[in-house]
Amino acid sequence: MSKTIRTCCLKHLLFSALIFLSTSNYLSAQELDDFDPEYTYEIGLQVGANAFLGDLGGNLGIGKNFAKDYMSKTARPLLGLSFTYYPKYWYNITGGVNYTNLVGADSLIDNKNGYEKWRYNRNLSFRSTIWEGYISTEIFPLSAINQDNSLSRIRPYLGLGIGVFHFNPQAQYKGQWVDLRPLHLEGEGFPQYPNSKEYSLTQFYIPLSAGLRFAINPKLSVSTGIIFRYTFTDYIDDVSQTYVDPKYFDIYFANDPTNAALAKALYSRSKTPQKVKPGVDRADRHGNNRDSYTTVFLSLRYAFDHKAHYSIGYW
Repeated sequence: MSKTIRTCCLKHLLFSALIFLSTSNYLSAQELDDFDPEYTYEIGLQVGANAFLGDLGGNLGIGKNFAKDYMSKTARPLLGLSFTYYPKYWYNITGGVNYTNLVGADSLIDNKNGYEKWRYNRNLSFRSTIWEGYISTEIFPLSAINQDNSLSRIRPYLGLGIGVFHFNPQAQYKGQWVDLRPLHLEGEGFPQYPNSKEYSLTQFYIPLSAGLRFAINPKLSVSTGIIFRYTFTDYIDDVSQTYVDPKYFDIYFANDPTNAALAKALYSRSKTPQKVKPGVDRADRHGNNRDSYTTVFLSLRYAFDHKAHYSIGYW
């Protein structure tokens, strides 16, 4: 486990313990049994450890989807706020915003043998800030099955929603961070590469979540779990297609020699440049060609009474 993950987890545990100890004198089973969460509103704060799952970086072997290619070295913090309302005791509706960063680097791959050697030699890297907004629902299946409208101490839940996020892939060059999308490194929009389309930096995604909610008292609760995002883009890391012929950068950027020079310098950073040729894969084009990112989180929520007209809540 990386130092970033260990530090984040320790902070989570200390934070949870502090909240629990500070409110323990007010806890009683009767309070929870008598409290019906229906029609309540909540305000909440979330922190988490976030990881990128895409073409760049990853673990040994052929790049795979989801957990197979997870690498703790690239975990980055996530912060979020949201609003929650309970139309019924067994589900809620949540809307919120998050901020995080994503990173990926082929140089972090263990260079042993097989397909990971190809990715290591490719030597690409990126970073991107992420702003996202979403609306979703959390369903508490045990409450729905048991028809119990009181607030149980521990309640597992599943979440599903829809969201939109904004990203901006960058790479470091001579000590400076350079925006990659304006450079069209895979010939996006070039007439010579009709299958390489320009992409938008704002995309939709589907958040899928699962977790446990622990009620400290009727007003305060702590949740922990995981959020996986299914996205509709393969360009979060600006890598999706094949290498292009660098001569076209001079043609496309005929009036912009600075970007032409940057594009020629950044389209390939391979440790084996003799193998880089137009049409050779620049991305891992096996399986589902979509980037994603996943968050392990801890959140704190405060519930208002039934007469409140607004609030904030979170996963």
